[in-house]
Amino acid sequence: MKNLSEYLVHLLRRGSVLDRAYLSVLRDHCVLCGEAIRDSTVYQDFRLCPHCRFHYSLTARERIDLVADKGSFRETNRSIVSLFPISFSARGSYTKRLSQDQRRTGLTEAAVTGRCTIAGIRTMMIVLDFGFMGGSMGSVVGENVALAFENAASSGHPVVAMVSGGGARSQEGVLSLMQMAKTVAAANKVREKQLPFVVILSNPSTGQAYASFANLADVIFAEPGSLIGLAPMKTLKEASSKPMPLNAHTAEAHVDLGLLDNVIDREDLRDKLSTVLDILSPSRPSRSNGKGANEDIPNPEDHESDVARSLEASNHPQRPSASEYIRLSVEEFIELRGDRVSGDDRTLIGGLGYLGAERVVVVGQDRKAQRRDGGYHSYPEGFRKARRIINLAARFKLPVVTLIDTQGAHPGLESEEQGVGNAIATTLSVMADVPTPTVSAIIGEGGSEGALALSLTDSVVMLQNAIYSAISPGPTVSRLHRNAPHRMEERESLTLTAHDCKELGIIDEIVPEPESGAHTDPGEAARYLRMVLTSKLAKLAKASSKKLVQKRYKKFRRMGEYSRHSQAAIRREVSLMEHIVLKEPQDSGSGKRQKVSSSSS
Repeated sequence: MKNLSEYLVHLLRRGSVLDRAYLSVLRDHCVLCGEAIRDSTVYQDFRLCPHCRFHYSLTARERIDLVADKGSFRETNRSIVSLFPISFSARGSYTKRLSQDQRRTGLTEAAVTGRCTIAGIRTMMIVLDFGFMGGSMGSVVGENVALAFENAASSGHPVVAMVSGGGARSQEGVLSLMQMAKTVAAANKVREKQLPFVVILSNPSTGQAYASFANLADVIFAEPGSLIGLAPMKTLKEASSKPMPLNAHTAEAHVDLGLLDNVIDREDLRDKLSTVLDILSPSRPSRSNGKGANEDIPNPEDHESDVARSLEASNHPQRPSASEYIRLSVEEFIELRGDRVSGDDRTLIGGLGYLGAERVVVVGQDRKAQRRDGGYHSYPEGFRKARRIINLAARFKLPVVTLIDTQGAHPGLESEEQGVGNAIATTLSVMADVPTPTVSAIIGEGGSEGALALSLTDSVVMLQNAIYSAISPGPTVSRLHRNAPHRMEERESLTLTAHDCKELGIIDEIVPEPESGAHTDPGEAARYLRMVLTSKLAKLAKASSKKLVQKRYKKFRRMGEYSRHSQAAIRREVSLMEHIVLKEPQDSGSGKRQKVSSSSS
């Protein structure tokens, strides 16, 4: 039995079709972990093991029942059949194979399309069934998928595609290949209408479907353990000169590589899917959760700014991070991961959720995420991920909230080779033109261009003990001075407090913190921040998209113009740089002082 179990697991992991009667031999126990599953409601309802969470294969009908409201699905285009052009090889055997799969599955083809509702939201469904000729994309499958996209575009409905299989149908030769172009062109119709398109990849999802319409979705989820990629596993092994990693070609590996938004357990799929559709569907009415934004909060202007205190509080190890503020303030948050190019920077978290009654896109720099360099810097793939999520907000007219907490862009060679300059510039460009309300909050350290990239917004607020700097004071001072007292002195001189930023016009409002700092009561700090953010968004929502973009342009166009604010800033910068440059040679032991006049500065 052990060898049989191992063989079945091998076949299941590679998406092989197993007869249900054959599988019934091991139906009482999970083929992966061996635990009893027959009487489990989780297995009966979702076809997954309640112990190891192994996801068993589902038919197209079962996948529809999994997410659609009961009795709401109405199939479309079921009568479309192939005319068997002369180009089909081995026509007789192909016809026989089609007839066999039709009798066995009860389907006319590998694609099932139709309309349904998901949590009351009218949706167009596209489902590829791996049990029918491996879910391969023949001419009929391509036609069904294209018609579904066109019907969704004309009716204004979002599209949900559940992909299992999707490889080439070799019997149809180059006509099978052409279905990639057909489905992509049709998917573009949905994008032109700014309708949501969500894809769920199952085991396996490879080949033409993966490399065409499935990768054009606004949001791409995958089931745990699914084999995903352009090439089948066998081809991948043959083409690789090195042994394959254990997790190669899996959903989890694709998330780490930034190619998918997230891995979603099948038991949670319906709830996550309905939340995404609700947030992205522009015609859905706003909801109300009963949380008011008009409660009284302390006035931070009543307390004088103190640089040393702000430095200590902003760098406290228990200071709330972006992920904690999101957890405490944003309801039903769904994280969207990856830049869809090369990686997923875990120091940046972004996704969709509800801030009070408002649907929002949230992007935050997370100081407590896994770090690669010992600091909390931002990486190129993080900026690209932010840009992708902000573009999503622009398409679906969602407000953008950014949470700033970074020492700056990562200064290493790795970042330079990954195009950090381009990543920052294009993120700034996207932020400047978002046609929806945008608000940023500096929650910890606002370090140089890493902070600016996400704070080019209509309104900027800053927590009472947060700090801002043109260059991160910690590493800079460490390079200049070995003496501890001098390091602290220079750190303070390079730091702008919330009150400094308010005086200089860099921020619009200071958000109060609990008396001894945000780390003493994260819940209270999150409540203050949530109230200020919702208030700002409510005021900005009154302006048209055109006026928002114009006013944002004028705001940053005026930055650096000669004014009382800029006078104070210039005097401060000259004083600070003189202080650092004049002291540096003495502290470094050179024994010489280099004098710099204020006029030359």
